[in-house]
Amino acid sequence: MKSMDLPVRYNRFYPGDAPLGSTFKTLPVAQSEMALLLVDVYHAAEKPQAKELVNTRWDQAWWRIVDEKLAPLIQAVRQASIPVIYVTNSSPRIEIKRSAFGFRLGESLGFDPTVDFQEKDVNPLEFDCGEPVQLVIPPQIAPQPGDYYIRKHTYSGFYETRLDSLLRNLGVRTLLCAGFVADCCVFFTLGDAVFRGYHTILLRDATLAAELPNEVDTFAQTQRITLWIESILGPTTTTPEFLAALAGSK
Repeated sequence: MKSMDLPVRYNRFYPGDAPLGSTFKTLPVAQSEMALLLVDVYHAAEKPQAKELVNTRWDQAWWRIVDEKLAPLIQAVRQASIPVIYVTNSSPRIEIKRSAFGFRLGESLGFDPTVDFQEKDVNPLEFDCGEPVQLVIPPQIAPQPGDYYIRKHTYSGFYETRLDSLLRNLGVRTLLCAGFVADCCVFFTLGDAVFRGYHTILLRDATLAAELPNEVDTFAQTQRITLWIESILGPTTTTPEFLAALAGSK
């Protein structure tokens, strides 16, 4: 069984008056018990009708992560025979617009999931079918034969999906996670993973939070939510650290 020694960072939020703060350690991880979980790695601003939903500065950072982090990461993971699992928004015909989730998407984010989460190659009896508006995954990080693809219809990749069954059948115990956005779908998915007994490791340089307009230049929310994840859900690492550990696995 191949194992890697992965450098990780977590946060000690105690004692209250003088927290110990960021802490580094090396974590032994069995490759046969690991999977790469990619959350919502589609380009939400792909089509003209969706471009206004995404801040331009944020979108530029998104593309840098796709090209410089995710593309080489996914290639290396596939070569190591570690499962690659995509968890992506979808619009099953369950009257999402009438749900509390659908209401929030419309009121706070400004889009209709039954339109924006349409897919072209789906059964129209089961899913809202049509030309994709948001759900376009760039070719350099798109799913390939042998990968896994799970459709979700709320923030968590586990809620009413087949993800937990897939992970148990694969014998996965540790989830290496990347994707978007860190303070919403990534956060809820990581939380549900921990609640189900999985160990989670976030690639902190391969994610972004949904930044406030006045903070997008500093990506302050990304830094805050990364610290919070390191405090309550699990450690983080970086793509170069993971690739180096993978190359040196024994």
